[in-house]
This record gives sequence, C-alpha cells and structure tokens, in this order.
Amino acid sequence: MYDKIVDILCSIKEDQPELRQSLSPETDLNNDVGLDSLQMIQFMLKVEEQLNMVIDYDQFDYEHLQSIESFITFLNSCLPQEQRMYEDVKQ
Repeated sequence: MYDKIVDILCSIKEDQPELRQSLSPETDLNNDVGLDSLQMIQFMLKVEEQLNMVIDYDQFDYEHLQSIESFITFLNSCLPQEQRMYEDVKQ
C-alpha cells in the first residue's frame, strides 16, 4: 500500500519529480509534501479509487496525515468499497 500511496502523491505533484526520493513512511503529508487544498482532495479521491476503499470521514482526523505510515494505518481500518456497499444494502 505504501508504494501505491507514493505513486498517487507523485502523480498529483508531477511538477516535482524529485518528490519520490524524498518520501518515506515518516513523511508528513501536510508539511513535507506540500499539497494545497485541491491537491489534498484529489489525493483522497485517488486513494479511494485506486485502493478500492471508502474513507470514513467521520473517523478521519488531521493526525492521520502526520505521516504516510499513520495514513496507511487509518486506511487499513477502513472497509473495502464492496463490503461497505453491501453493508449499506443489508440495512
């Protein structure tokens, strides 16, 4: 999942080809990557799309962006999109 997150970040910040080498699991997504608000929205939407996940924004917090590793930990707590949809249908 780490590699996919890095790929997504690099695709959004395509004007910074050196970004890939500077990223690590400890990279702060807010301060080190420098995503503006539109890029952050693009990032979140691409994560949902490419990882087939639904981000639970009720549980999402600013602290989940303090590192790529903490963001991945949060994502691992989210259900895959098919499961979330199926649960909605059951109710």
